[in-house]
This record gives sequence, C-alpha cells and structure tokens, in this order.
Amino acid sequence: MDSLLPAEDDPGPLTPFLSRLRTNAAEPALLAVLPVVAAFVLFRWFHFIADEPYWLYITLVLAAGASRVVYSALWAESRRRWHLGAYVGAAMAVIAVVAYSTGWGPILSIGFLFGAATALEVFGSKATVPCLVWTAVAMILGQLAIALHLAPTLIRRPLVHGVAALGLLGALFVIGLLGRADAAREASDAELRRSERRFAALVTSSSDIVIVADAGGVVTYASPAFESVLGYPSAEDQNLMADTLLHPEDQSGLTDIMGGAQGPSSTIHEEIRLRRADGDWLWFEAAITDLRTDPDVNGYVANLRDITRRKDAEERLAHSAVHDALTGLPNRTLILDRAHQMVARARRENLSVAALFVDLDNFKDINDTLGHEAGDRLLQAVAHRFEGMLRASDTVGRMGGDEFVVLTESVPMAAGPELVADRIRDVLREPFCIEGYDQVPLAISASVGIATGVRESANELLRDADIALYRAKAMGKDRWMMFEPAMQSAVLDRLELEMDLRSALEHHEFLLLYQPVFDLDSVRACGVEALLRWRHPTRGVLAPDEFIPSLEDTGLIVDVGHWVLTEACEQAAQWHRRGHALTMSVNVSMRQLEIDAFVDHVRGALSRSGLDPGSLILEVTETTLMRDTDATVSRLKALKELGVLVAVDDFGTGYSSLAYLRQFPVDALKIDRSFVAAMGDSAESVALVHTLVQLGRTLGIETLAEGIEEQWQLERLQGENCERGQGFLFSRPVDPGAIEALLTSTLSAASAVSSGTADTQ
Repeated sequence: MDSLLPAEDDPGPLTPFLSRLRTNAAEPALLAVLPVVAAFVLFRWFHFIADEPYWLYITLVLAAGASRVVYSALWAESRRRWHLGAYVGAAMAVIAVVAYSTGWGPILSIGFLFGAATALEVFGSKATVPCLVWTAVAMILGQLAIALHLAPTLIRRPLVHGVAALGLLGALFVIGLLGRADAAREASDAELRRSERRFAALVTSSSDIVIVADAGGVVTYASPAFESVLGYPSAEDQNLMADTLLHPEDQSGLTDIMGGAQGPSSTIHEEIRLRRADGDWLWFEAAITDLRTDPDVNGYVANLRDITRRKDAEERLAHSAVHDALTGLPNRTLILDRAHQMVARARRENLSVAALFVDLDNFKDINDTLGHEAGDRLLQAVAHRFEGMLRASDTVGRMGGDEFVVLTESVPMAAGPELVADRIRDVLREPFCIEGYDQVPLAISASVGIATGVRESANELLRDADIALYRAKAMGKDRWMMFEPAMQSAVLDRLELEMDLRSALEHHEFLLLYQPVFDLDSVRACGVEALLRWRHPTRGVLAPDEFIPSLEDTGLIVDVGHWVLTEACEQAAQWHRRGHALTMSVNVSMRQLEIDAFVDHVRGALSRSGLDPGSLILEVTETTLMRDTDATVSRLKALKELGVLVAVDDFGTGYSSLAYLRQFPVDALKIDRSFVAAMGDSAESVALVHTLVQLGRTLGIETLAEGIEEQWQLERLQGENCERGQGFLFSRPVDPGAIEALLTSTLSAASAVSSGTADTQ
C-alpha cells in the first residue's frame, strides 16, 4: 500500500526507535505530567470531576504521558502517511480517554485543539484532515461510551449530547482554521525558499558581482563572481576595504556622487575601475544602493557588471575616429584640433608656430606600377620615419593619400621651419626597402609647404601651408616653399578659373580647331587632329595649357572630353559626306580612360555621327597607358572591337617600353616634337628618330612626327621613311572652314597637275 503513496511520503532515514524513546523520555516537558496529576487529585478531592478512584486518574494521566512518549518515538519522525494518521489517532484517543473519564467530556473538547496544534506543529498542514477525522471519531466514541454507561457524565442527559455536538462543531471549526493558517504559512515559506533558491542561483551563476560593504567601507559579502572576475580567493573576499579595490581617480568622484544621492535607499549608476588581484584594472558598470538604514544590510549594496571589453572597444573606436587606419597617425580631425590648440597657445603666450604640408613626389607612379599594397607599405614606412625625427611636442599626421602635415611650435622664427622641412626631405632620401619588394629599393622625394606665424584660426594656418605646397610642386617638386601672401592671389585665380570652367560647357564656350596631318610621301592631307580651345568671356581664346590641368584636377575633363569626342566625330562625318576621307585624331585623358563609361561614349559618338570607326584615332600618352595596365588593356581591347584606332602620343618621353607595345593594341606612334626639333644639332636625336621609325615598321605600327616646322625637318623625316607628320610647316590649328579651303586647294592643284600631264601626253 505504501508503494501507492506520493514520492514525498517515501520514508527517509529513521533514528532507531529505542534511541528516540530515550530522547523523548528525557525531555523536561515530560515533567509537566506531575502538575496535571496533582490537579486531577485536587479536582477529585473537591468533587469537581467524577467520583472515580484516585488511582484511576493518576494512572490515566501517567499513561497519557507515557503513551505520548511512545507514539512520538514510533511515528513523529516518520514520513509515511499512515504513521501520521496513527500519531494523530493515538493523541486524540489519549485526550478523549482523559477528558471523558472526568465526567465533563464534551466540555473538555478544547483539549482536542491542543492535540491538533501539536500535530500541526510536528507534521504541518497535512495533519489537518487526520486531526479533523480523529477528533470527530474520538468525541463520537466518547458520547457512545456515555450512552452505554461506560463513561461517567456530570452533565444530565440528553443535554450532554447537545453540548458534545456544539463542542465538536467548535473544535472542528478551530482545527480547520489552524490548518488553513498553517497551510498559508507553509506556502509563504515555500515561496520564500524558492525565492531564496532563485536568488542564490542567480548570484551563484551570474557573471555580475554583488558585494555588500558596511558604512566603513569593509566588504561584508561578495558573490562567487567576485573571485572568478577579480581573482581574490574566497577567503579574502570579505574584510577587504572597498577603497583598496577602487581606482584612485574614481574615489573622489564616487564619494561626491554618493554624497549628492537623494537619501536612504537611493541608487546611483556610475562607471568605475576595480583592481584585480594581479594588479590589472577592470571597468565596471556599478549600481550602488544606500541601505545603511536597513538593519538587515546596514551598508551599501553594489551590483557590478564587467564592461572592460566594451570600454576597450570604445577606446579603440575613439582612437580610430581621430587616427589614420593605415599609418596610425592623427587624421584630419585630430590634426585640426591640435592645430586649434597650438594657435590658441601661440596667441596667449606669444609663441612661434609653423604648419608644414608634405606631399610625396611621384607617389602615384609607385602606386600604379607596383600596386596599392606596395603604396600602403611605403606610406607606413614614411610615417615611421617622420615619427622618429620629430620632438614629442610636435605633431605629424596624415591628411589623406600621400599628404602629411607637421605641426611644430616654439621654433625660432629665423630659419626654424625651413630646417624642419630640410630634415623631412633628408629622412626620405635613403631608399625604402619594402617587405615583398626588396629587389626594388624605392627612392622618393617630397615637396613641402610652410606657413608660420599666428593666424586668426588654425584653418588659415593650414590653408596657407597647403597653398605653399601647391606652389612648391608647381616649381618642380623636391623643394620647400614658404607661404607668401601673393601665393593666395594665385590660388584665388586658379579657383576662379575652375569656377568659370564649370559653366563653360553649359554656355558653349569651348571650340575645336583642327591641325592637318599629312602623308609625308605625297605631302597631302590625310587626316586632322582635334585641338580644344576655350573662348573665355573676358580673357579671350585660351590655349589648352592654361585650363586642361584644371579640367583634370576637377574631373570636368570627362564631360568636356565627351563633348570633344562627339563634336569631332560629327565634323569628320560631315567631311566624309563631302568627299574628304580624313582620319580624325582625338586626345584622350587619363581620367576618361579610367571610367567604365568611356567605351559607351565612343560607341555613342560613332553611332550618332555615322562616322566609320576606322577613321577615328584615339590618342593616349604613355603615362596614361601605364596607370592601370590591366584595366587599360581591357578598355583598349573593347575600343578596338568597335573598330577605332589607337595612337601613342608623345612617344619616347615616358616609359618607352617595348613590353607595353606588345601588350597594348596600338596602331600608331607619335614621335614627340622635341626629338624632331633637335635633329639639326643632336646626333642622338637623329638616331632616336631613326630607331622609332624602324621600330614602328618592324612592329607594323604607323609612325607620325609632330612639330614639323622647317623644310629640312620634313626632308630628313622623308629620308627616314616616316609615314605621317604635322606641324606649322603645313598648317597651324585652324577652324573647319580653313580645313575645307586647304582640302579644296590641294584637290585643285592635284587636278591641274593631272590635266597638264594629259595635255602633254
């Protein structure tokens, strides 16, 4: 039967019966039986109870005490349900025998309440039902004993049974109330225990630290995370002073914050640092509650969450926000901030300050030829050298690209900044050995712009240094220039020119002139080259050298080049329709060839004009070809698929590599005018022109000489079998009408020659 009981009724380990019996018999509470015996004897003496023999009452009271010792030893510590029923039944039976032996049985039903209270104390609320059942059974059996004249009664019949019914109802009602109160208490205790277990589980398993410190700052409690996070042995968790854990810089601030807290039980939130056992400092997000007025705590309770990783990430993020990711130097934001501070100090303390803008000369060539990775490593090496040469009080930063800035103060006004500029250039003179490119030591120089003196703002100081740098590069690079006010005027002129350029295309201010290209064997025009001019509203017609660099710098060259391509194709198509089968040469800039849309630009110009693609020659420089060889080869092949021709302009002045002639789909070489001009007094130039012409013939590439201005130059080029040429000897760049007049006169002369020959024959 026991096997059918709930698991909670399974017996636990029981103390041996005899041992429990001796323990119960030795309880001082058992001596309370003696006063009860004396009371019963006294009541019997005065006839307050039934006139039963004295020995009966003495025996009953002693037997009641002894039976309680016995059944408590048998069942009080048992967890079996039937032991609970037996314990309560025995207790109620003893109470009933004693009560009904006095003759006042029903009136003494209060004794059952004491029995129930004892059972509820021992077994809890689960004894409620047995107490109700056995109380009813005991009183019913007692009343049955009175009815059968087995038990005495001092209450006349039939009132004795009515008193018993009322006493039973009252006893059952009170026992029920006691049971419900006990059940409520047990439920409350159980919830409290569950809450305590949950709290213990959270505190034990949580990575957050909970500590309690008394008013004197002594740690009186620390959760297990205290040891795992901070590394202090559990034996040392307590009695540590909070001040020894807290970072010195945080102590005063935390004290002020706690002092300003709004009374007891208030909580403050703060970020603090605590010392680990190994000496390291960790960041914590702390919620500290003042519970000094709570007698159970009498101190401060702090909940601490480790945020060291977050703080490290924030510091890295803050560092990256003001430092260059590649070199680790201050970036533009931090440079400007330090420049503001430097200028402010200079104004307060009358210090001399200087800003130096440093730009690496020809860095783009290294970046383009060896790749961006080599360029990045070179920038890192340059940054390392700059850091090693400057004072701790100076600042060196990277503005972007290959441009660096040096801020220095307290330098002598006489020659001080210039010496810094010379040192900068000197540290760069030793070639750089870049990892992975050791076989090619990289030599690099720098241009430096210097601005000194106190300005109204840091922006003005940096602006003037940048202007000086621009001037240094314009003067030939590898030099420094000190800012002068006149330089700003030049920059303003350049900016004004750029502003005018942005509206020139919209206002139709550009125009094309055409310079004829002649077949040197027959000395007849076979093509033209389109040359851009700008009809400026106030400055007149400007040559390309005056505005093409600005077009390149601003990127406007792409839109202007697109217009040139469209206009030139349309003009060539018109001449073709009039019977003049000329080729049209158009110069292509580096910026144009870099964009993916350039092939579409060419395709669109040919489609709209109807020009035969074989009549369009795109001229690119050697530098443009070598900028990004893979992308350039890809685009040139796409252009060749359209049917257009490709010529290399200014050949011989750049890389002049046979390798790229094999790699790129080239149709023509244009010999630079400088070689043609030097043929009269330089044997080397004559030899070079000869070599270039022969190279073209060997590779099946047409050669064209530029800058033919003298008759002897034409004759020598004819002697070298150069195929085509152009220059002032034939014609300057002219408008389309002049080209048509030239073509017409050439045709008339040819017709006259042909007619004269026929008459002779």
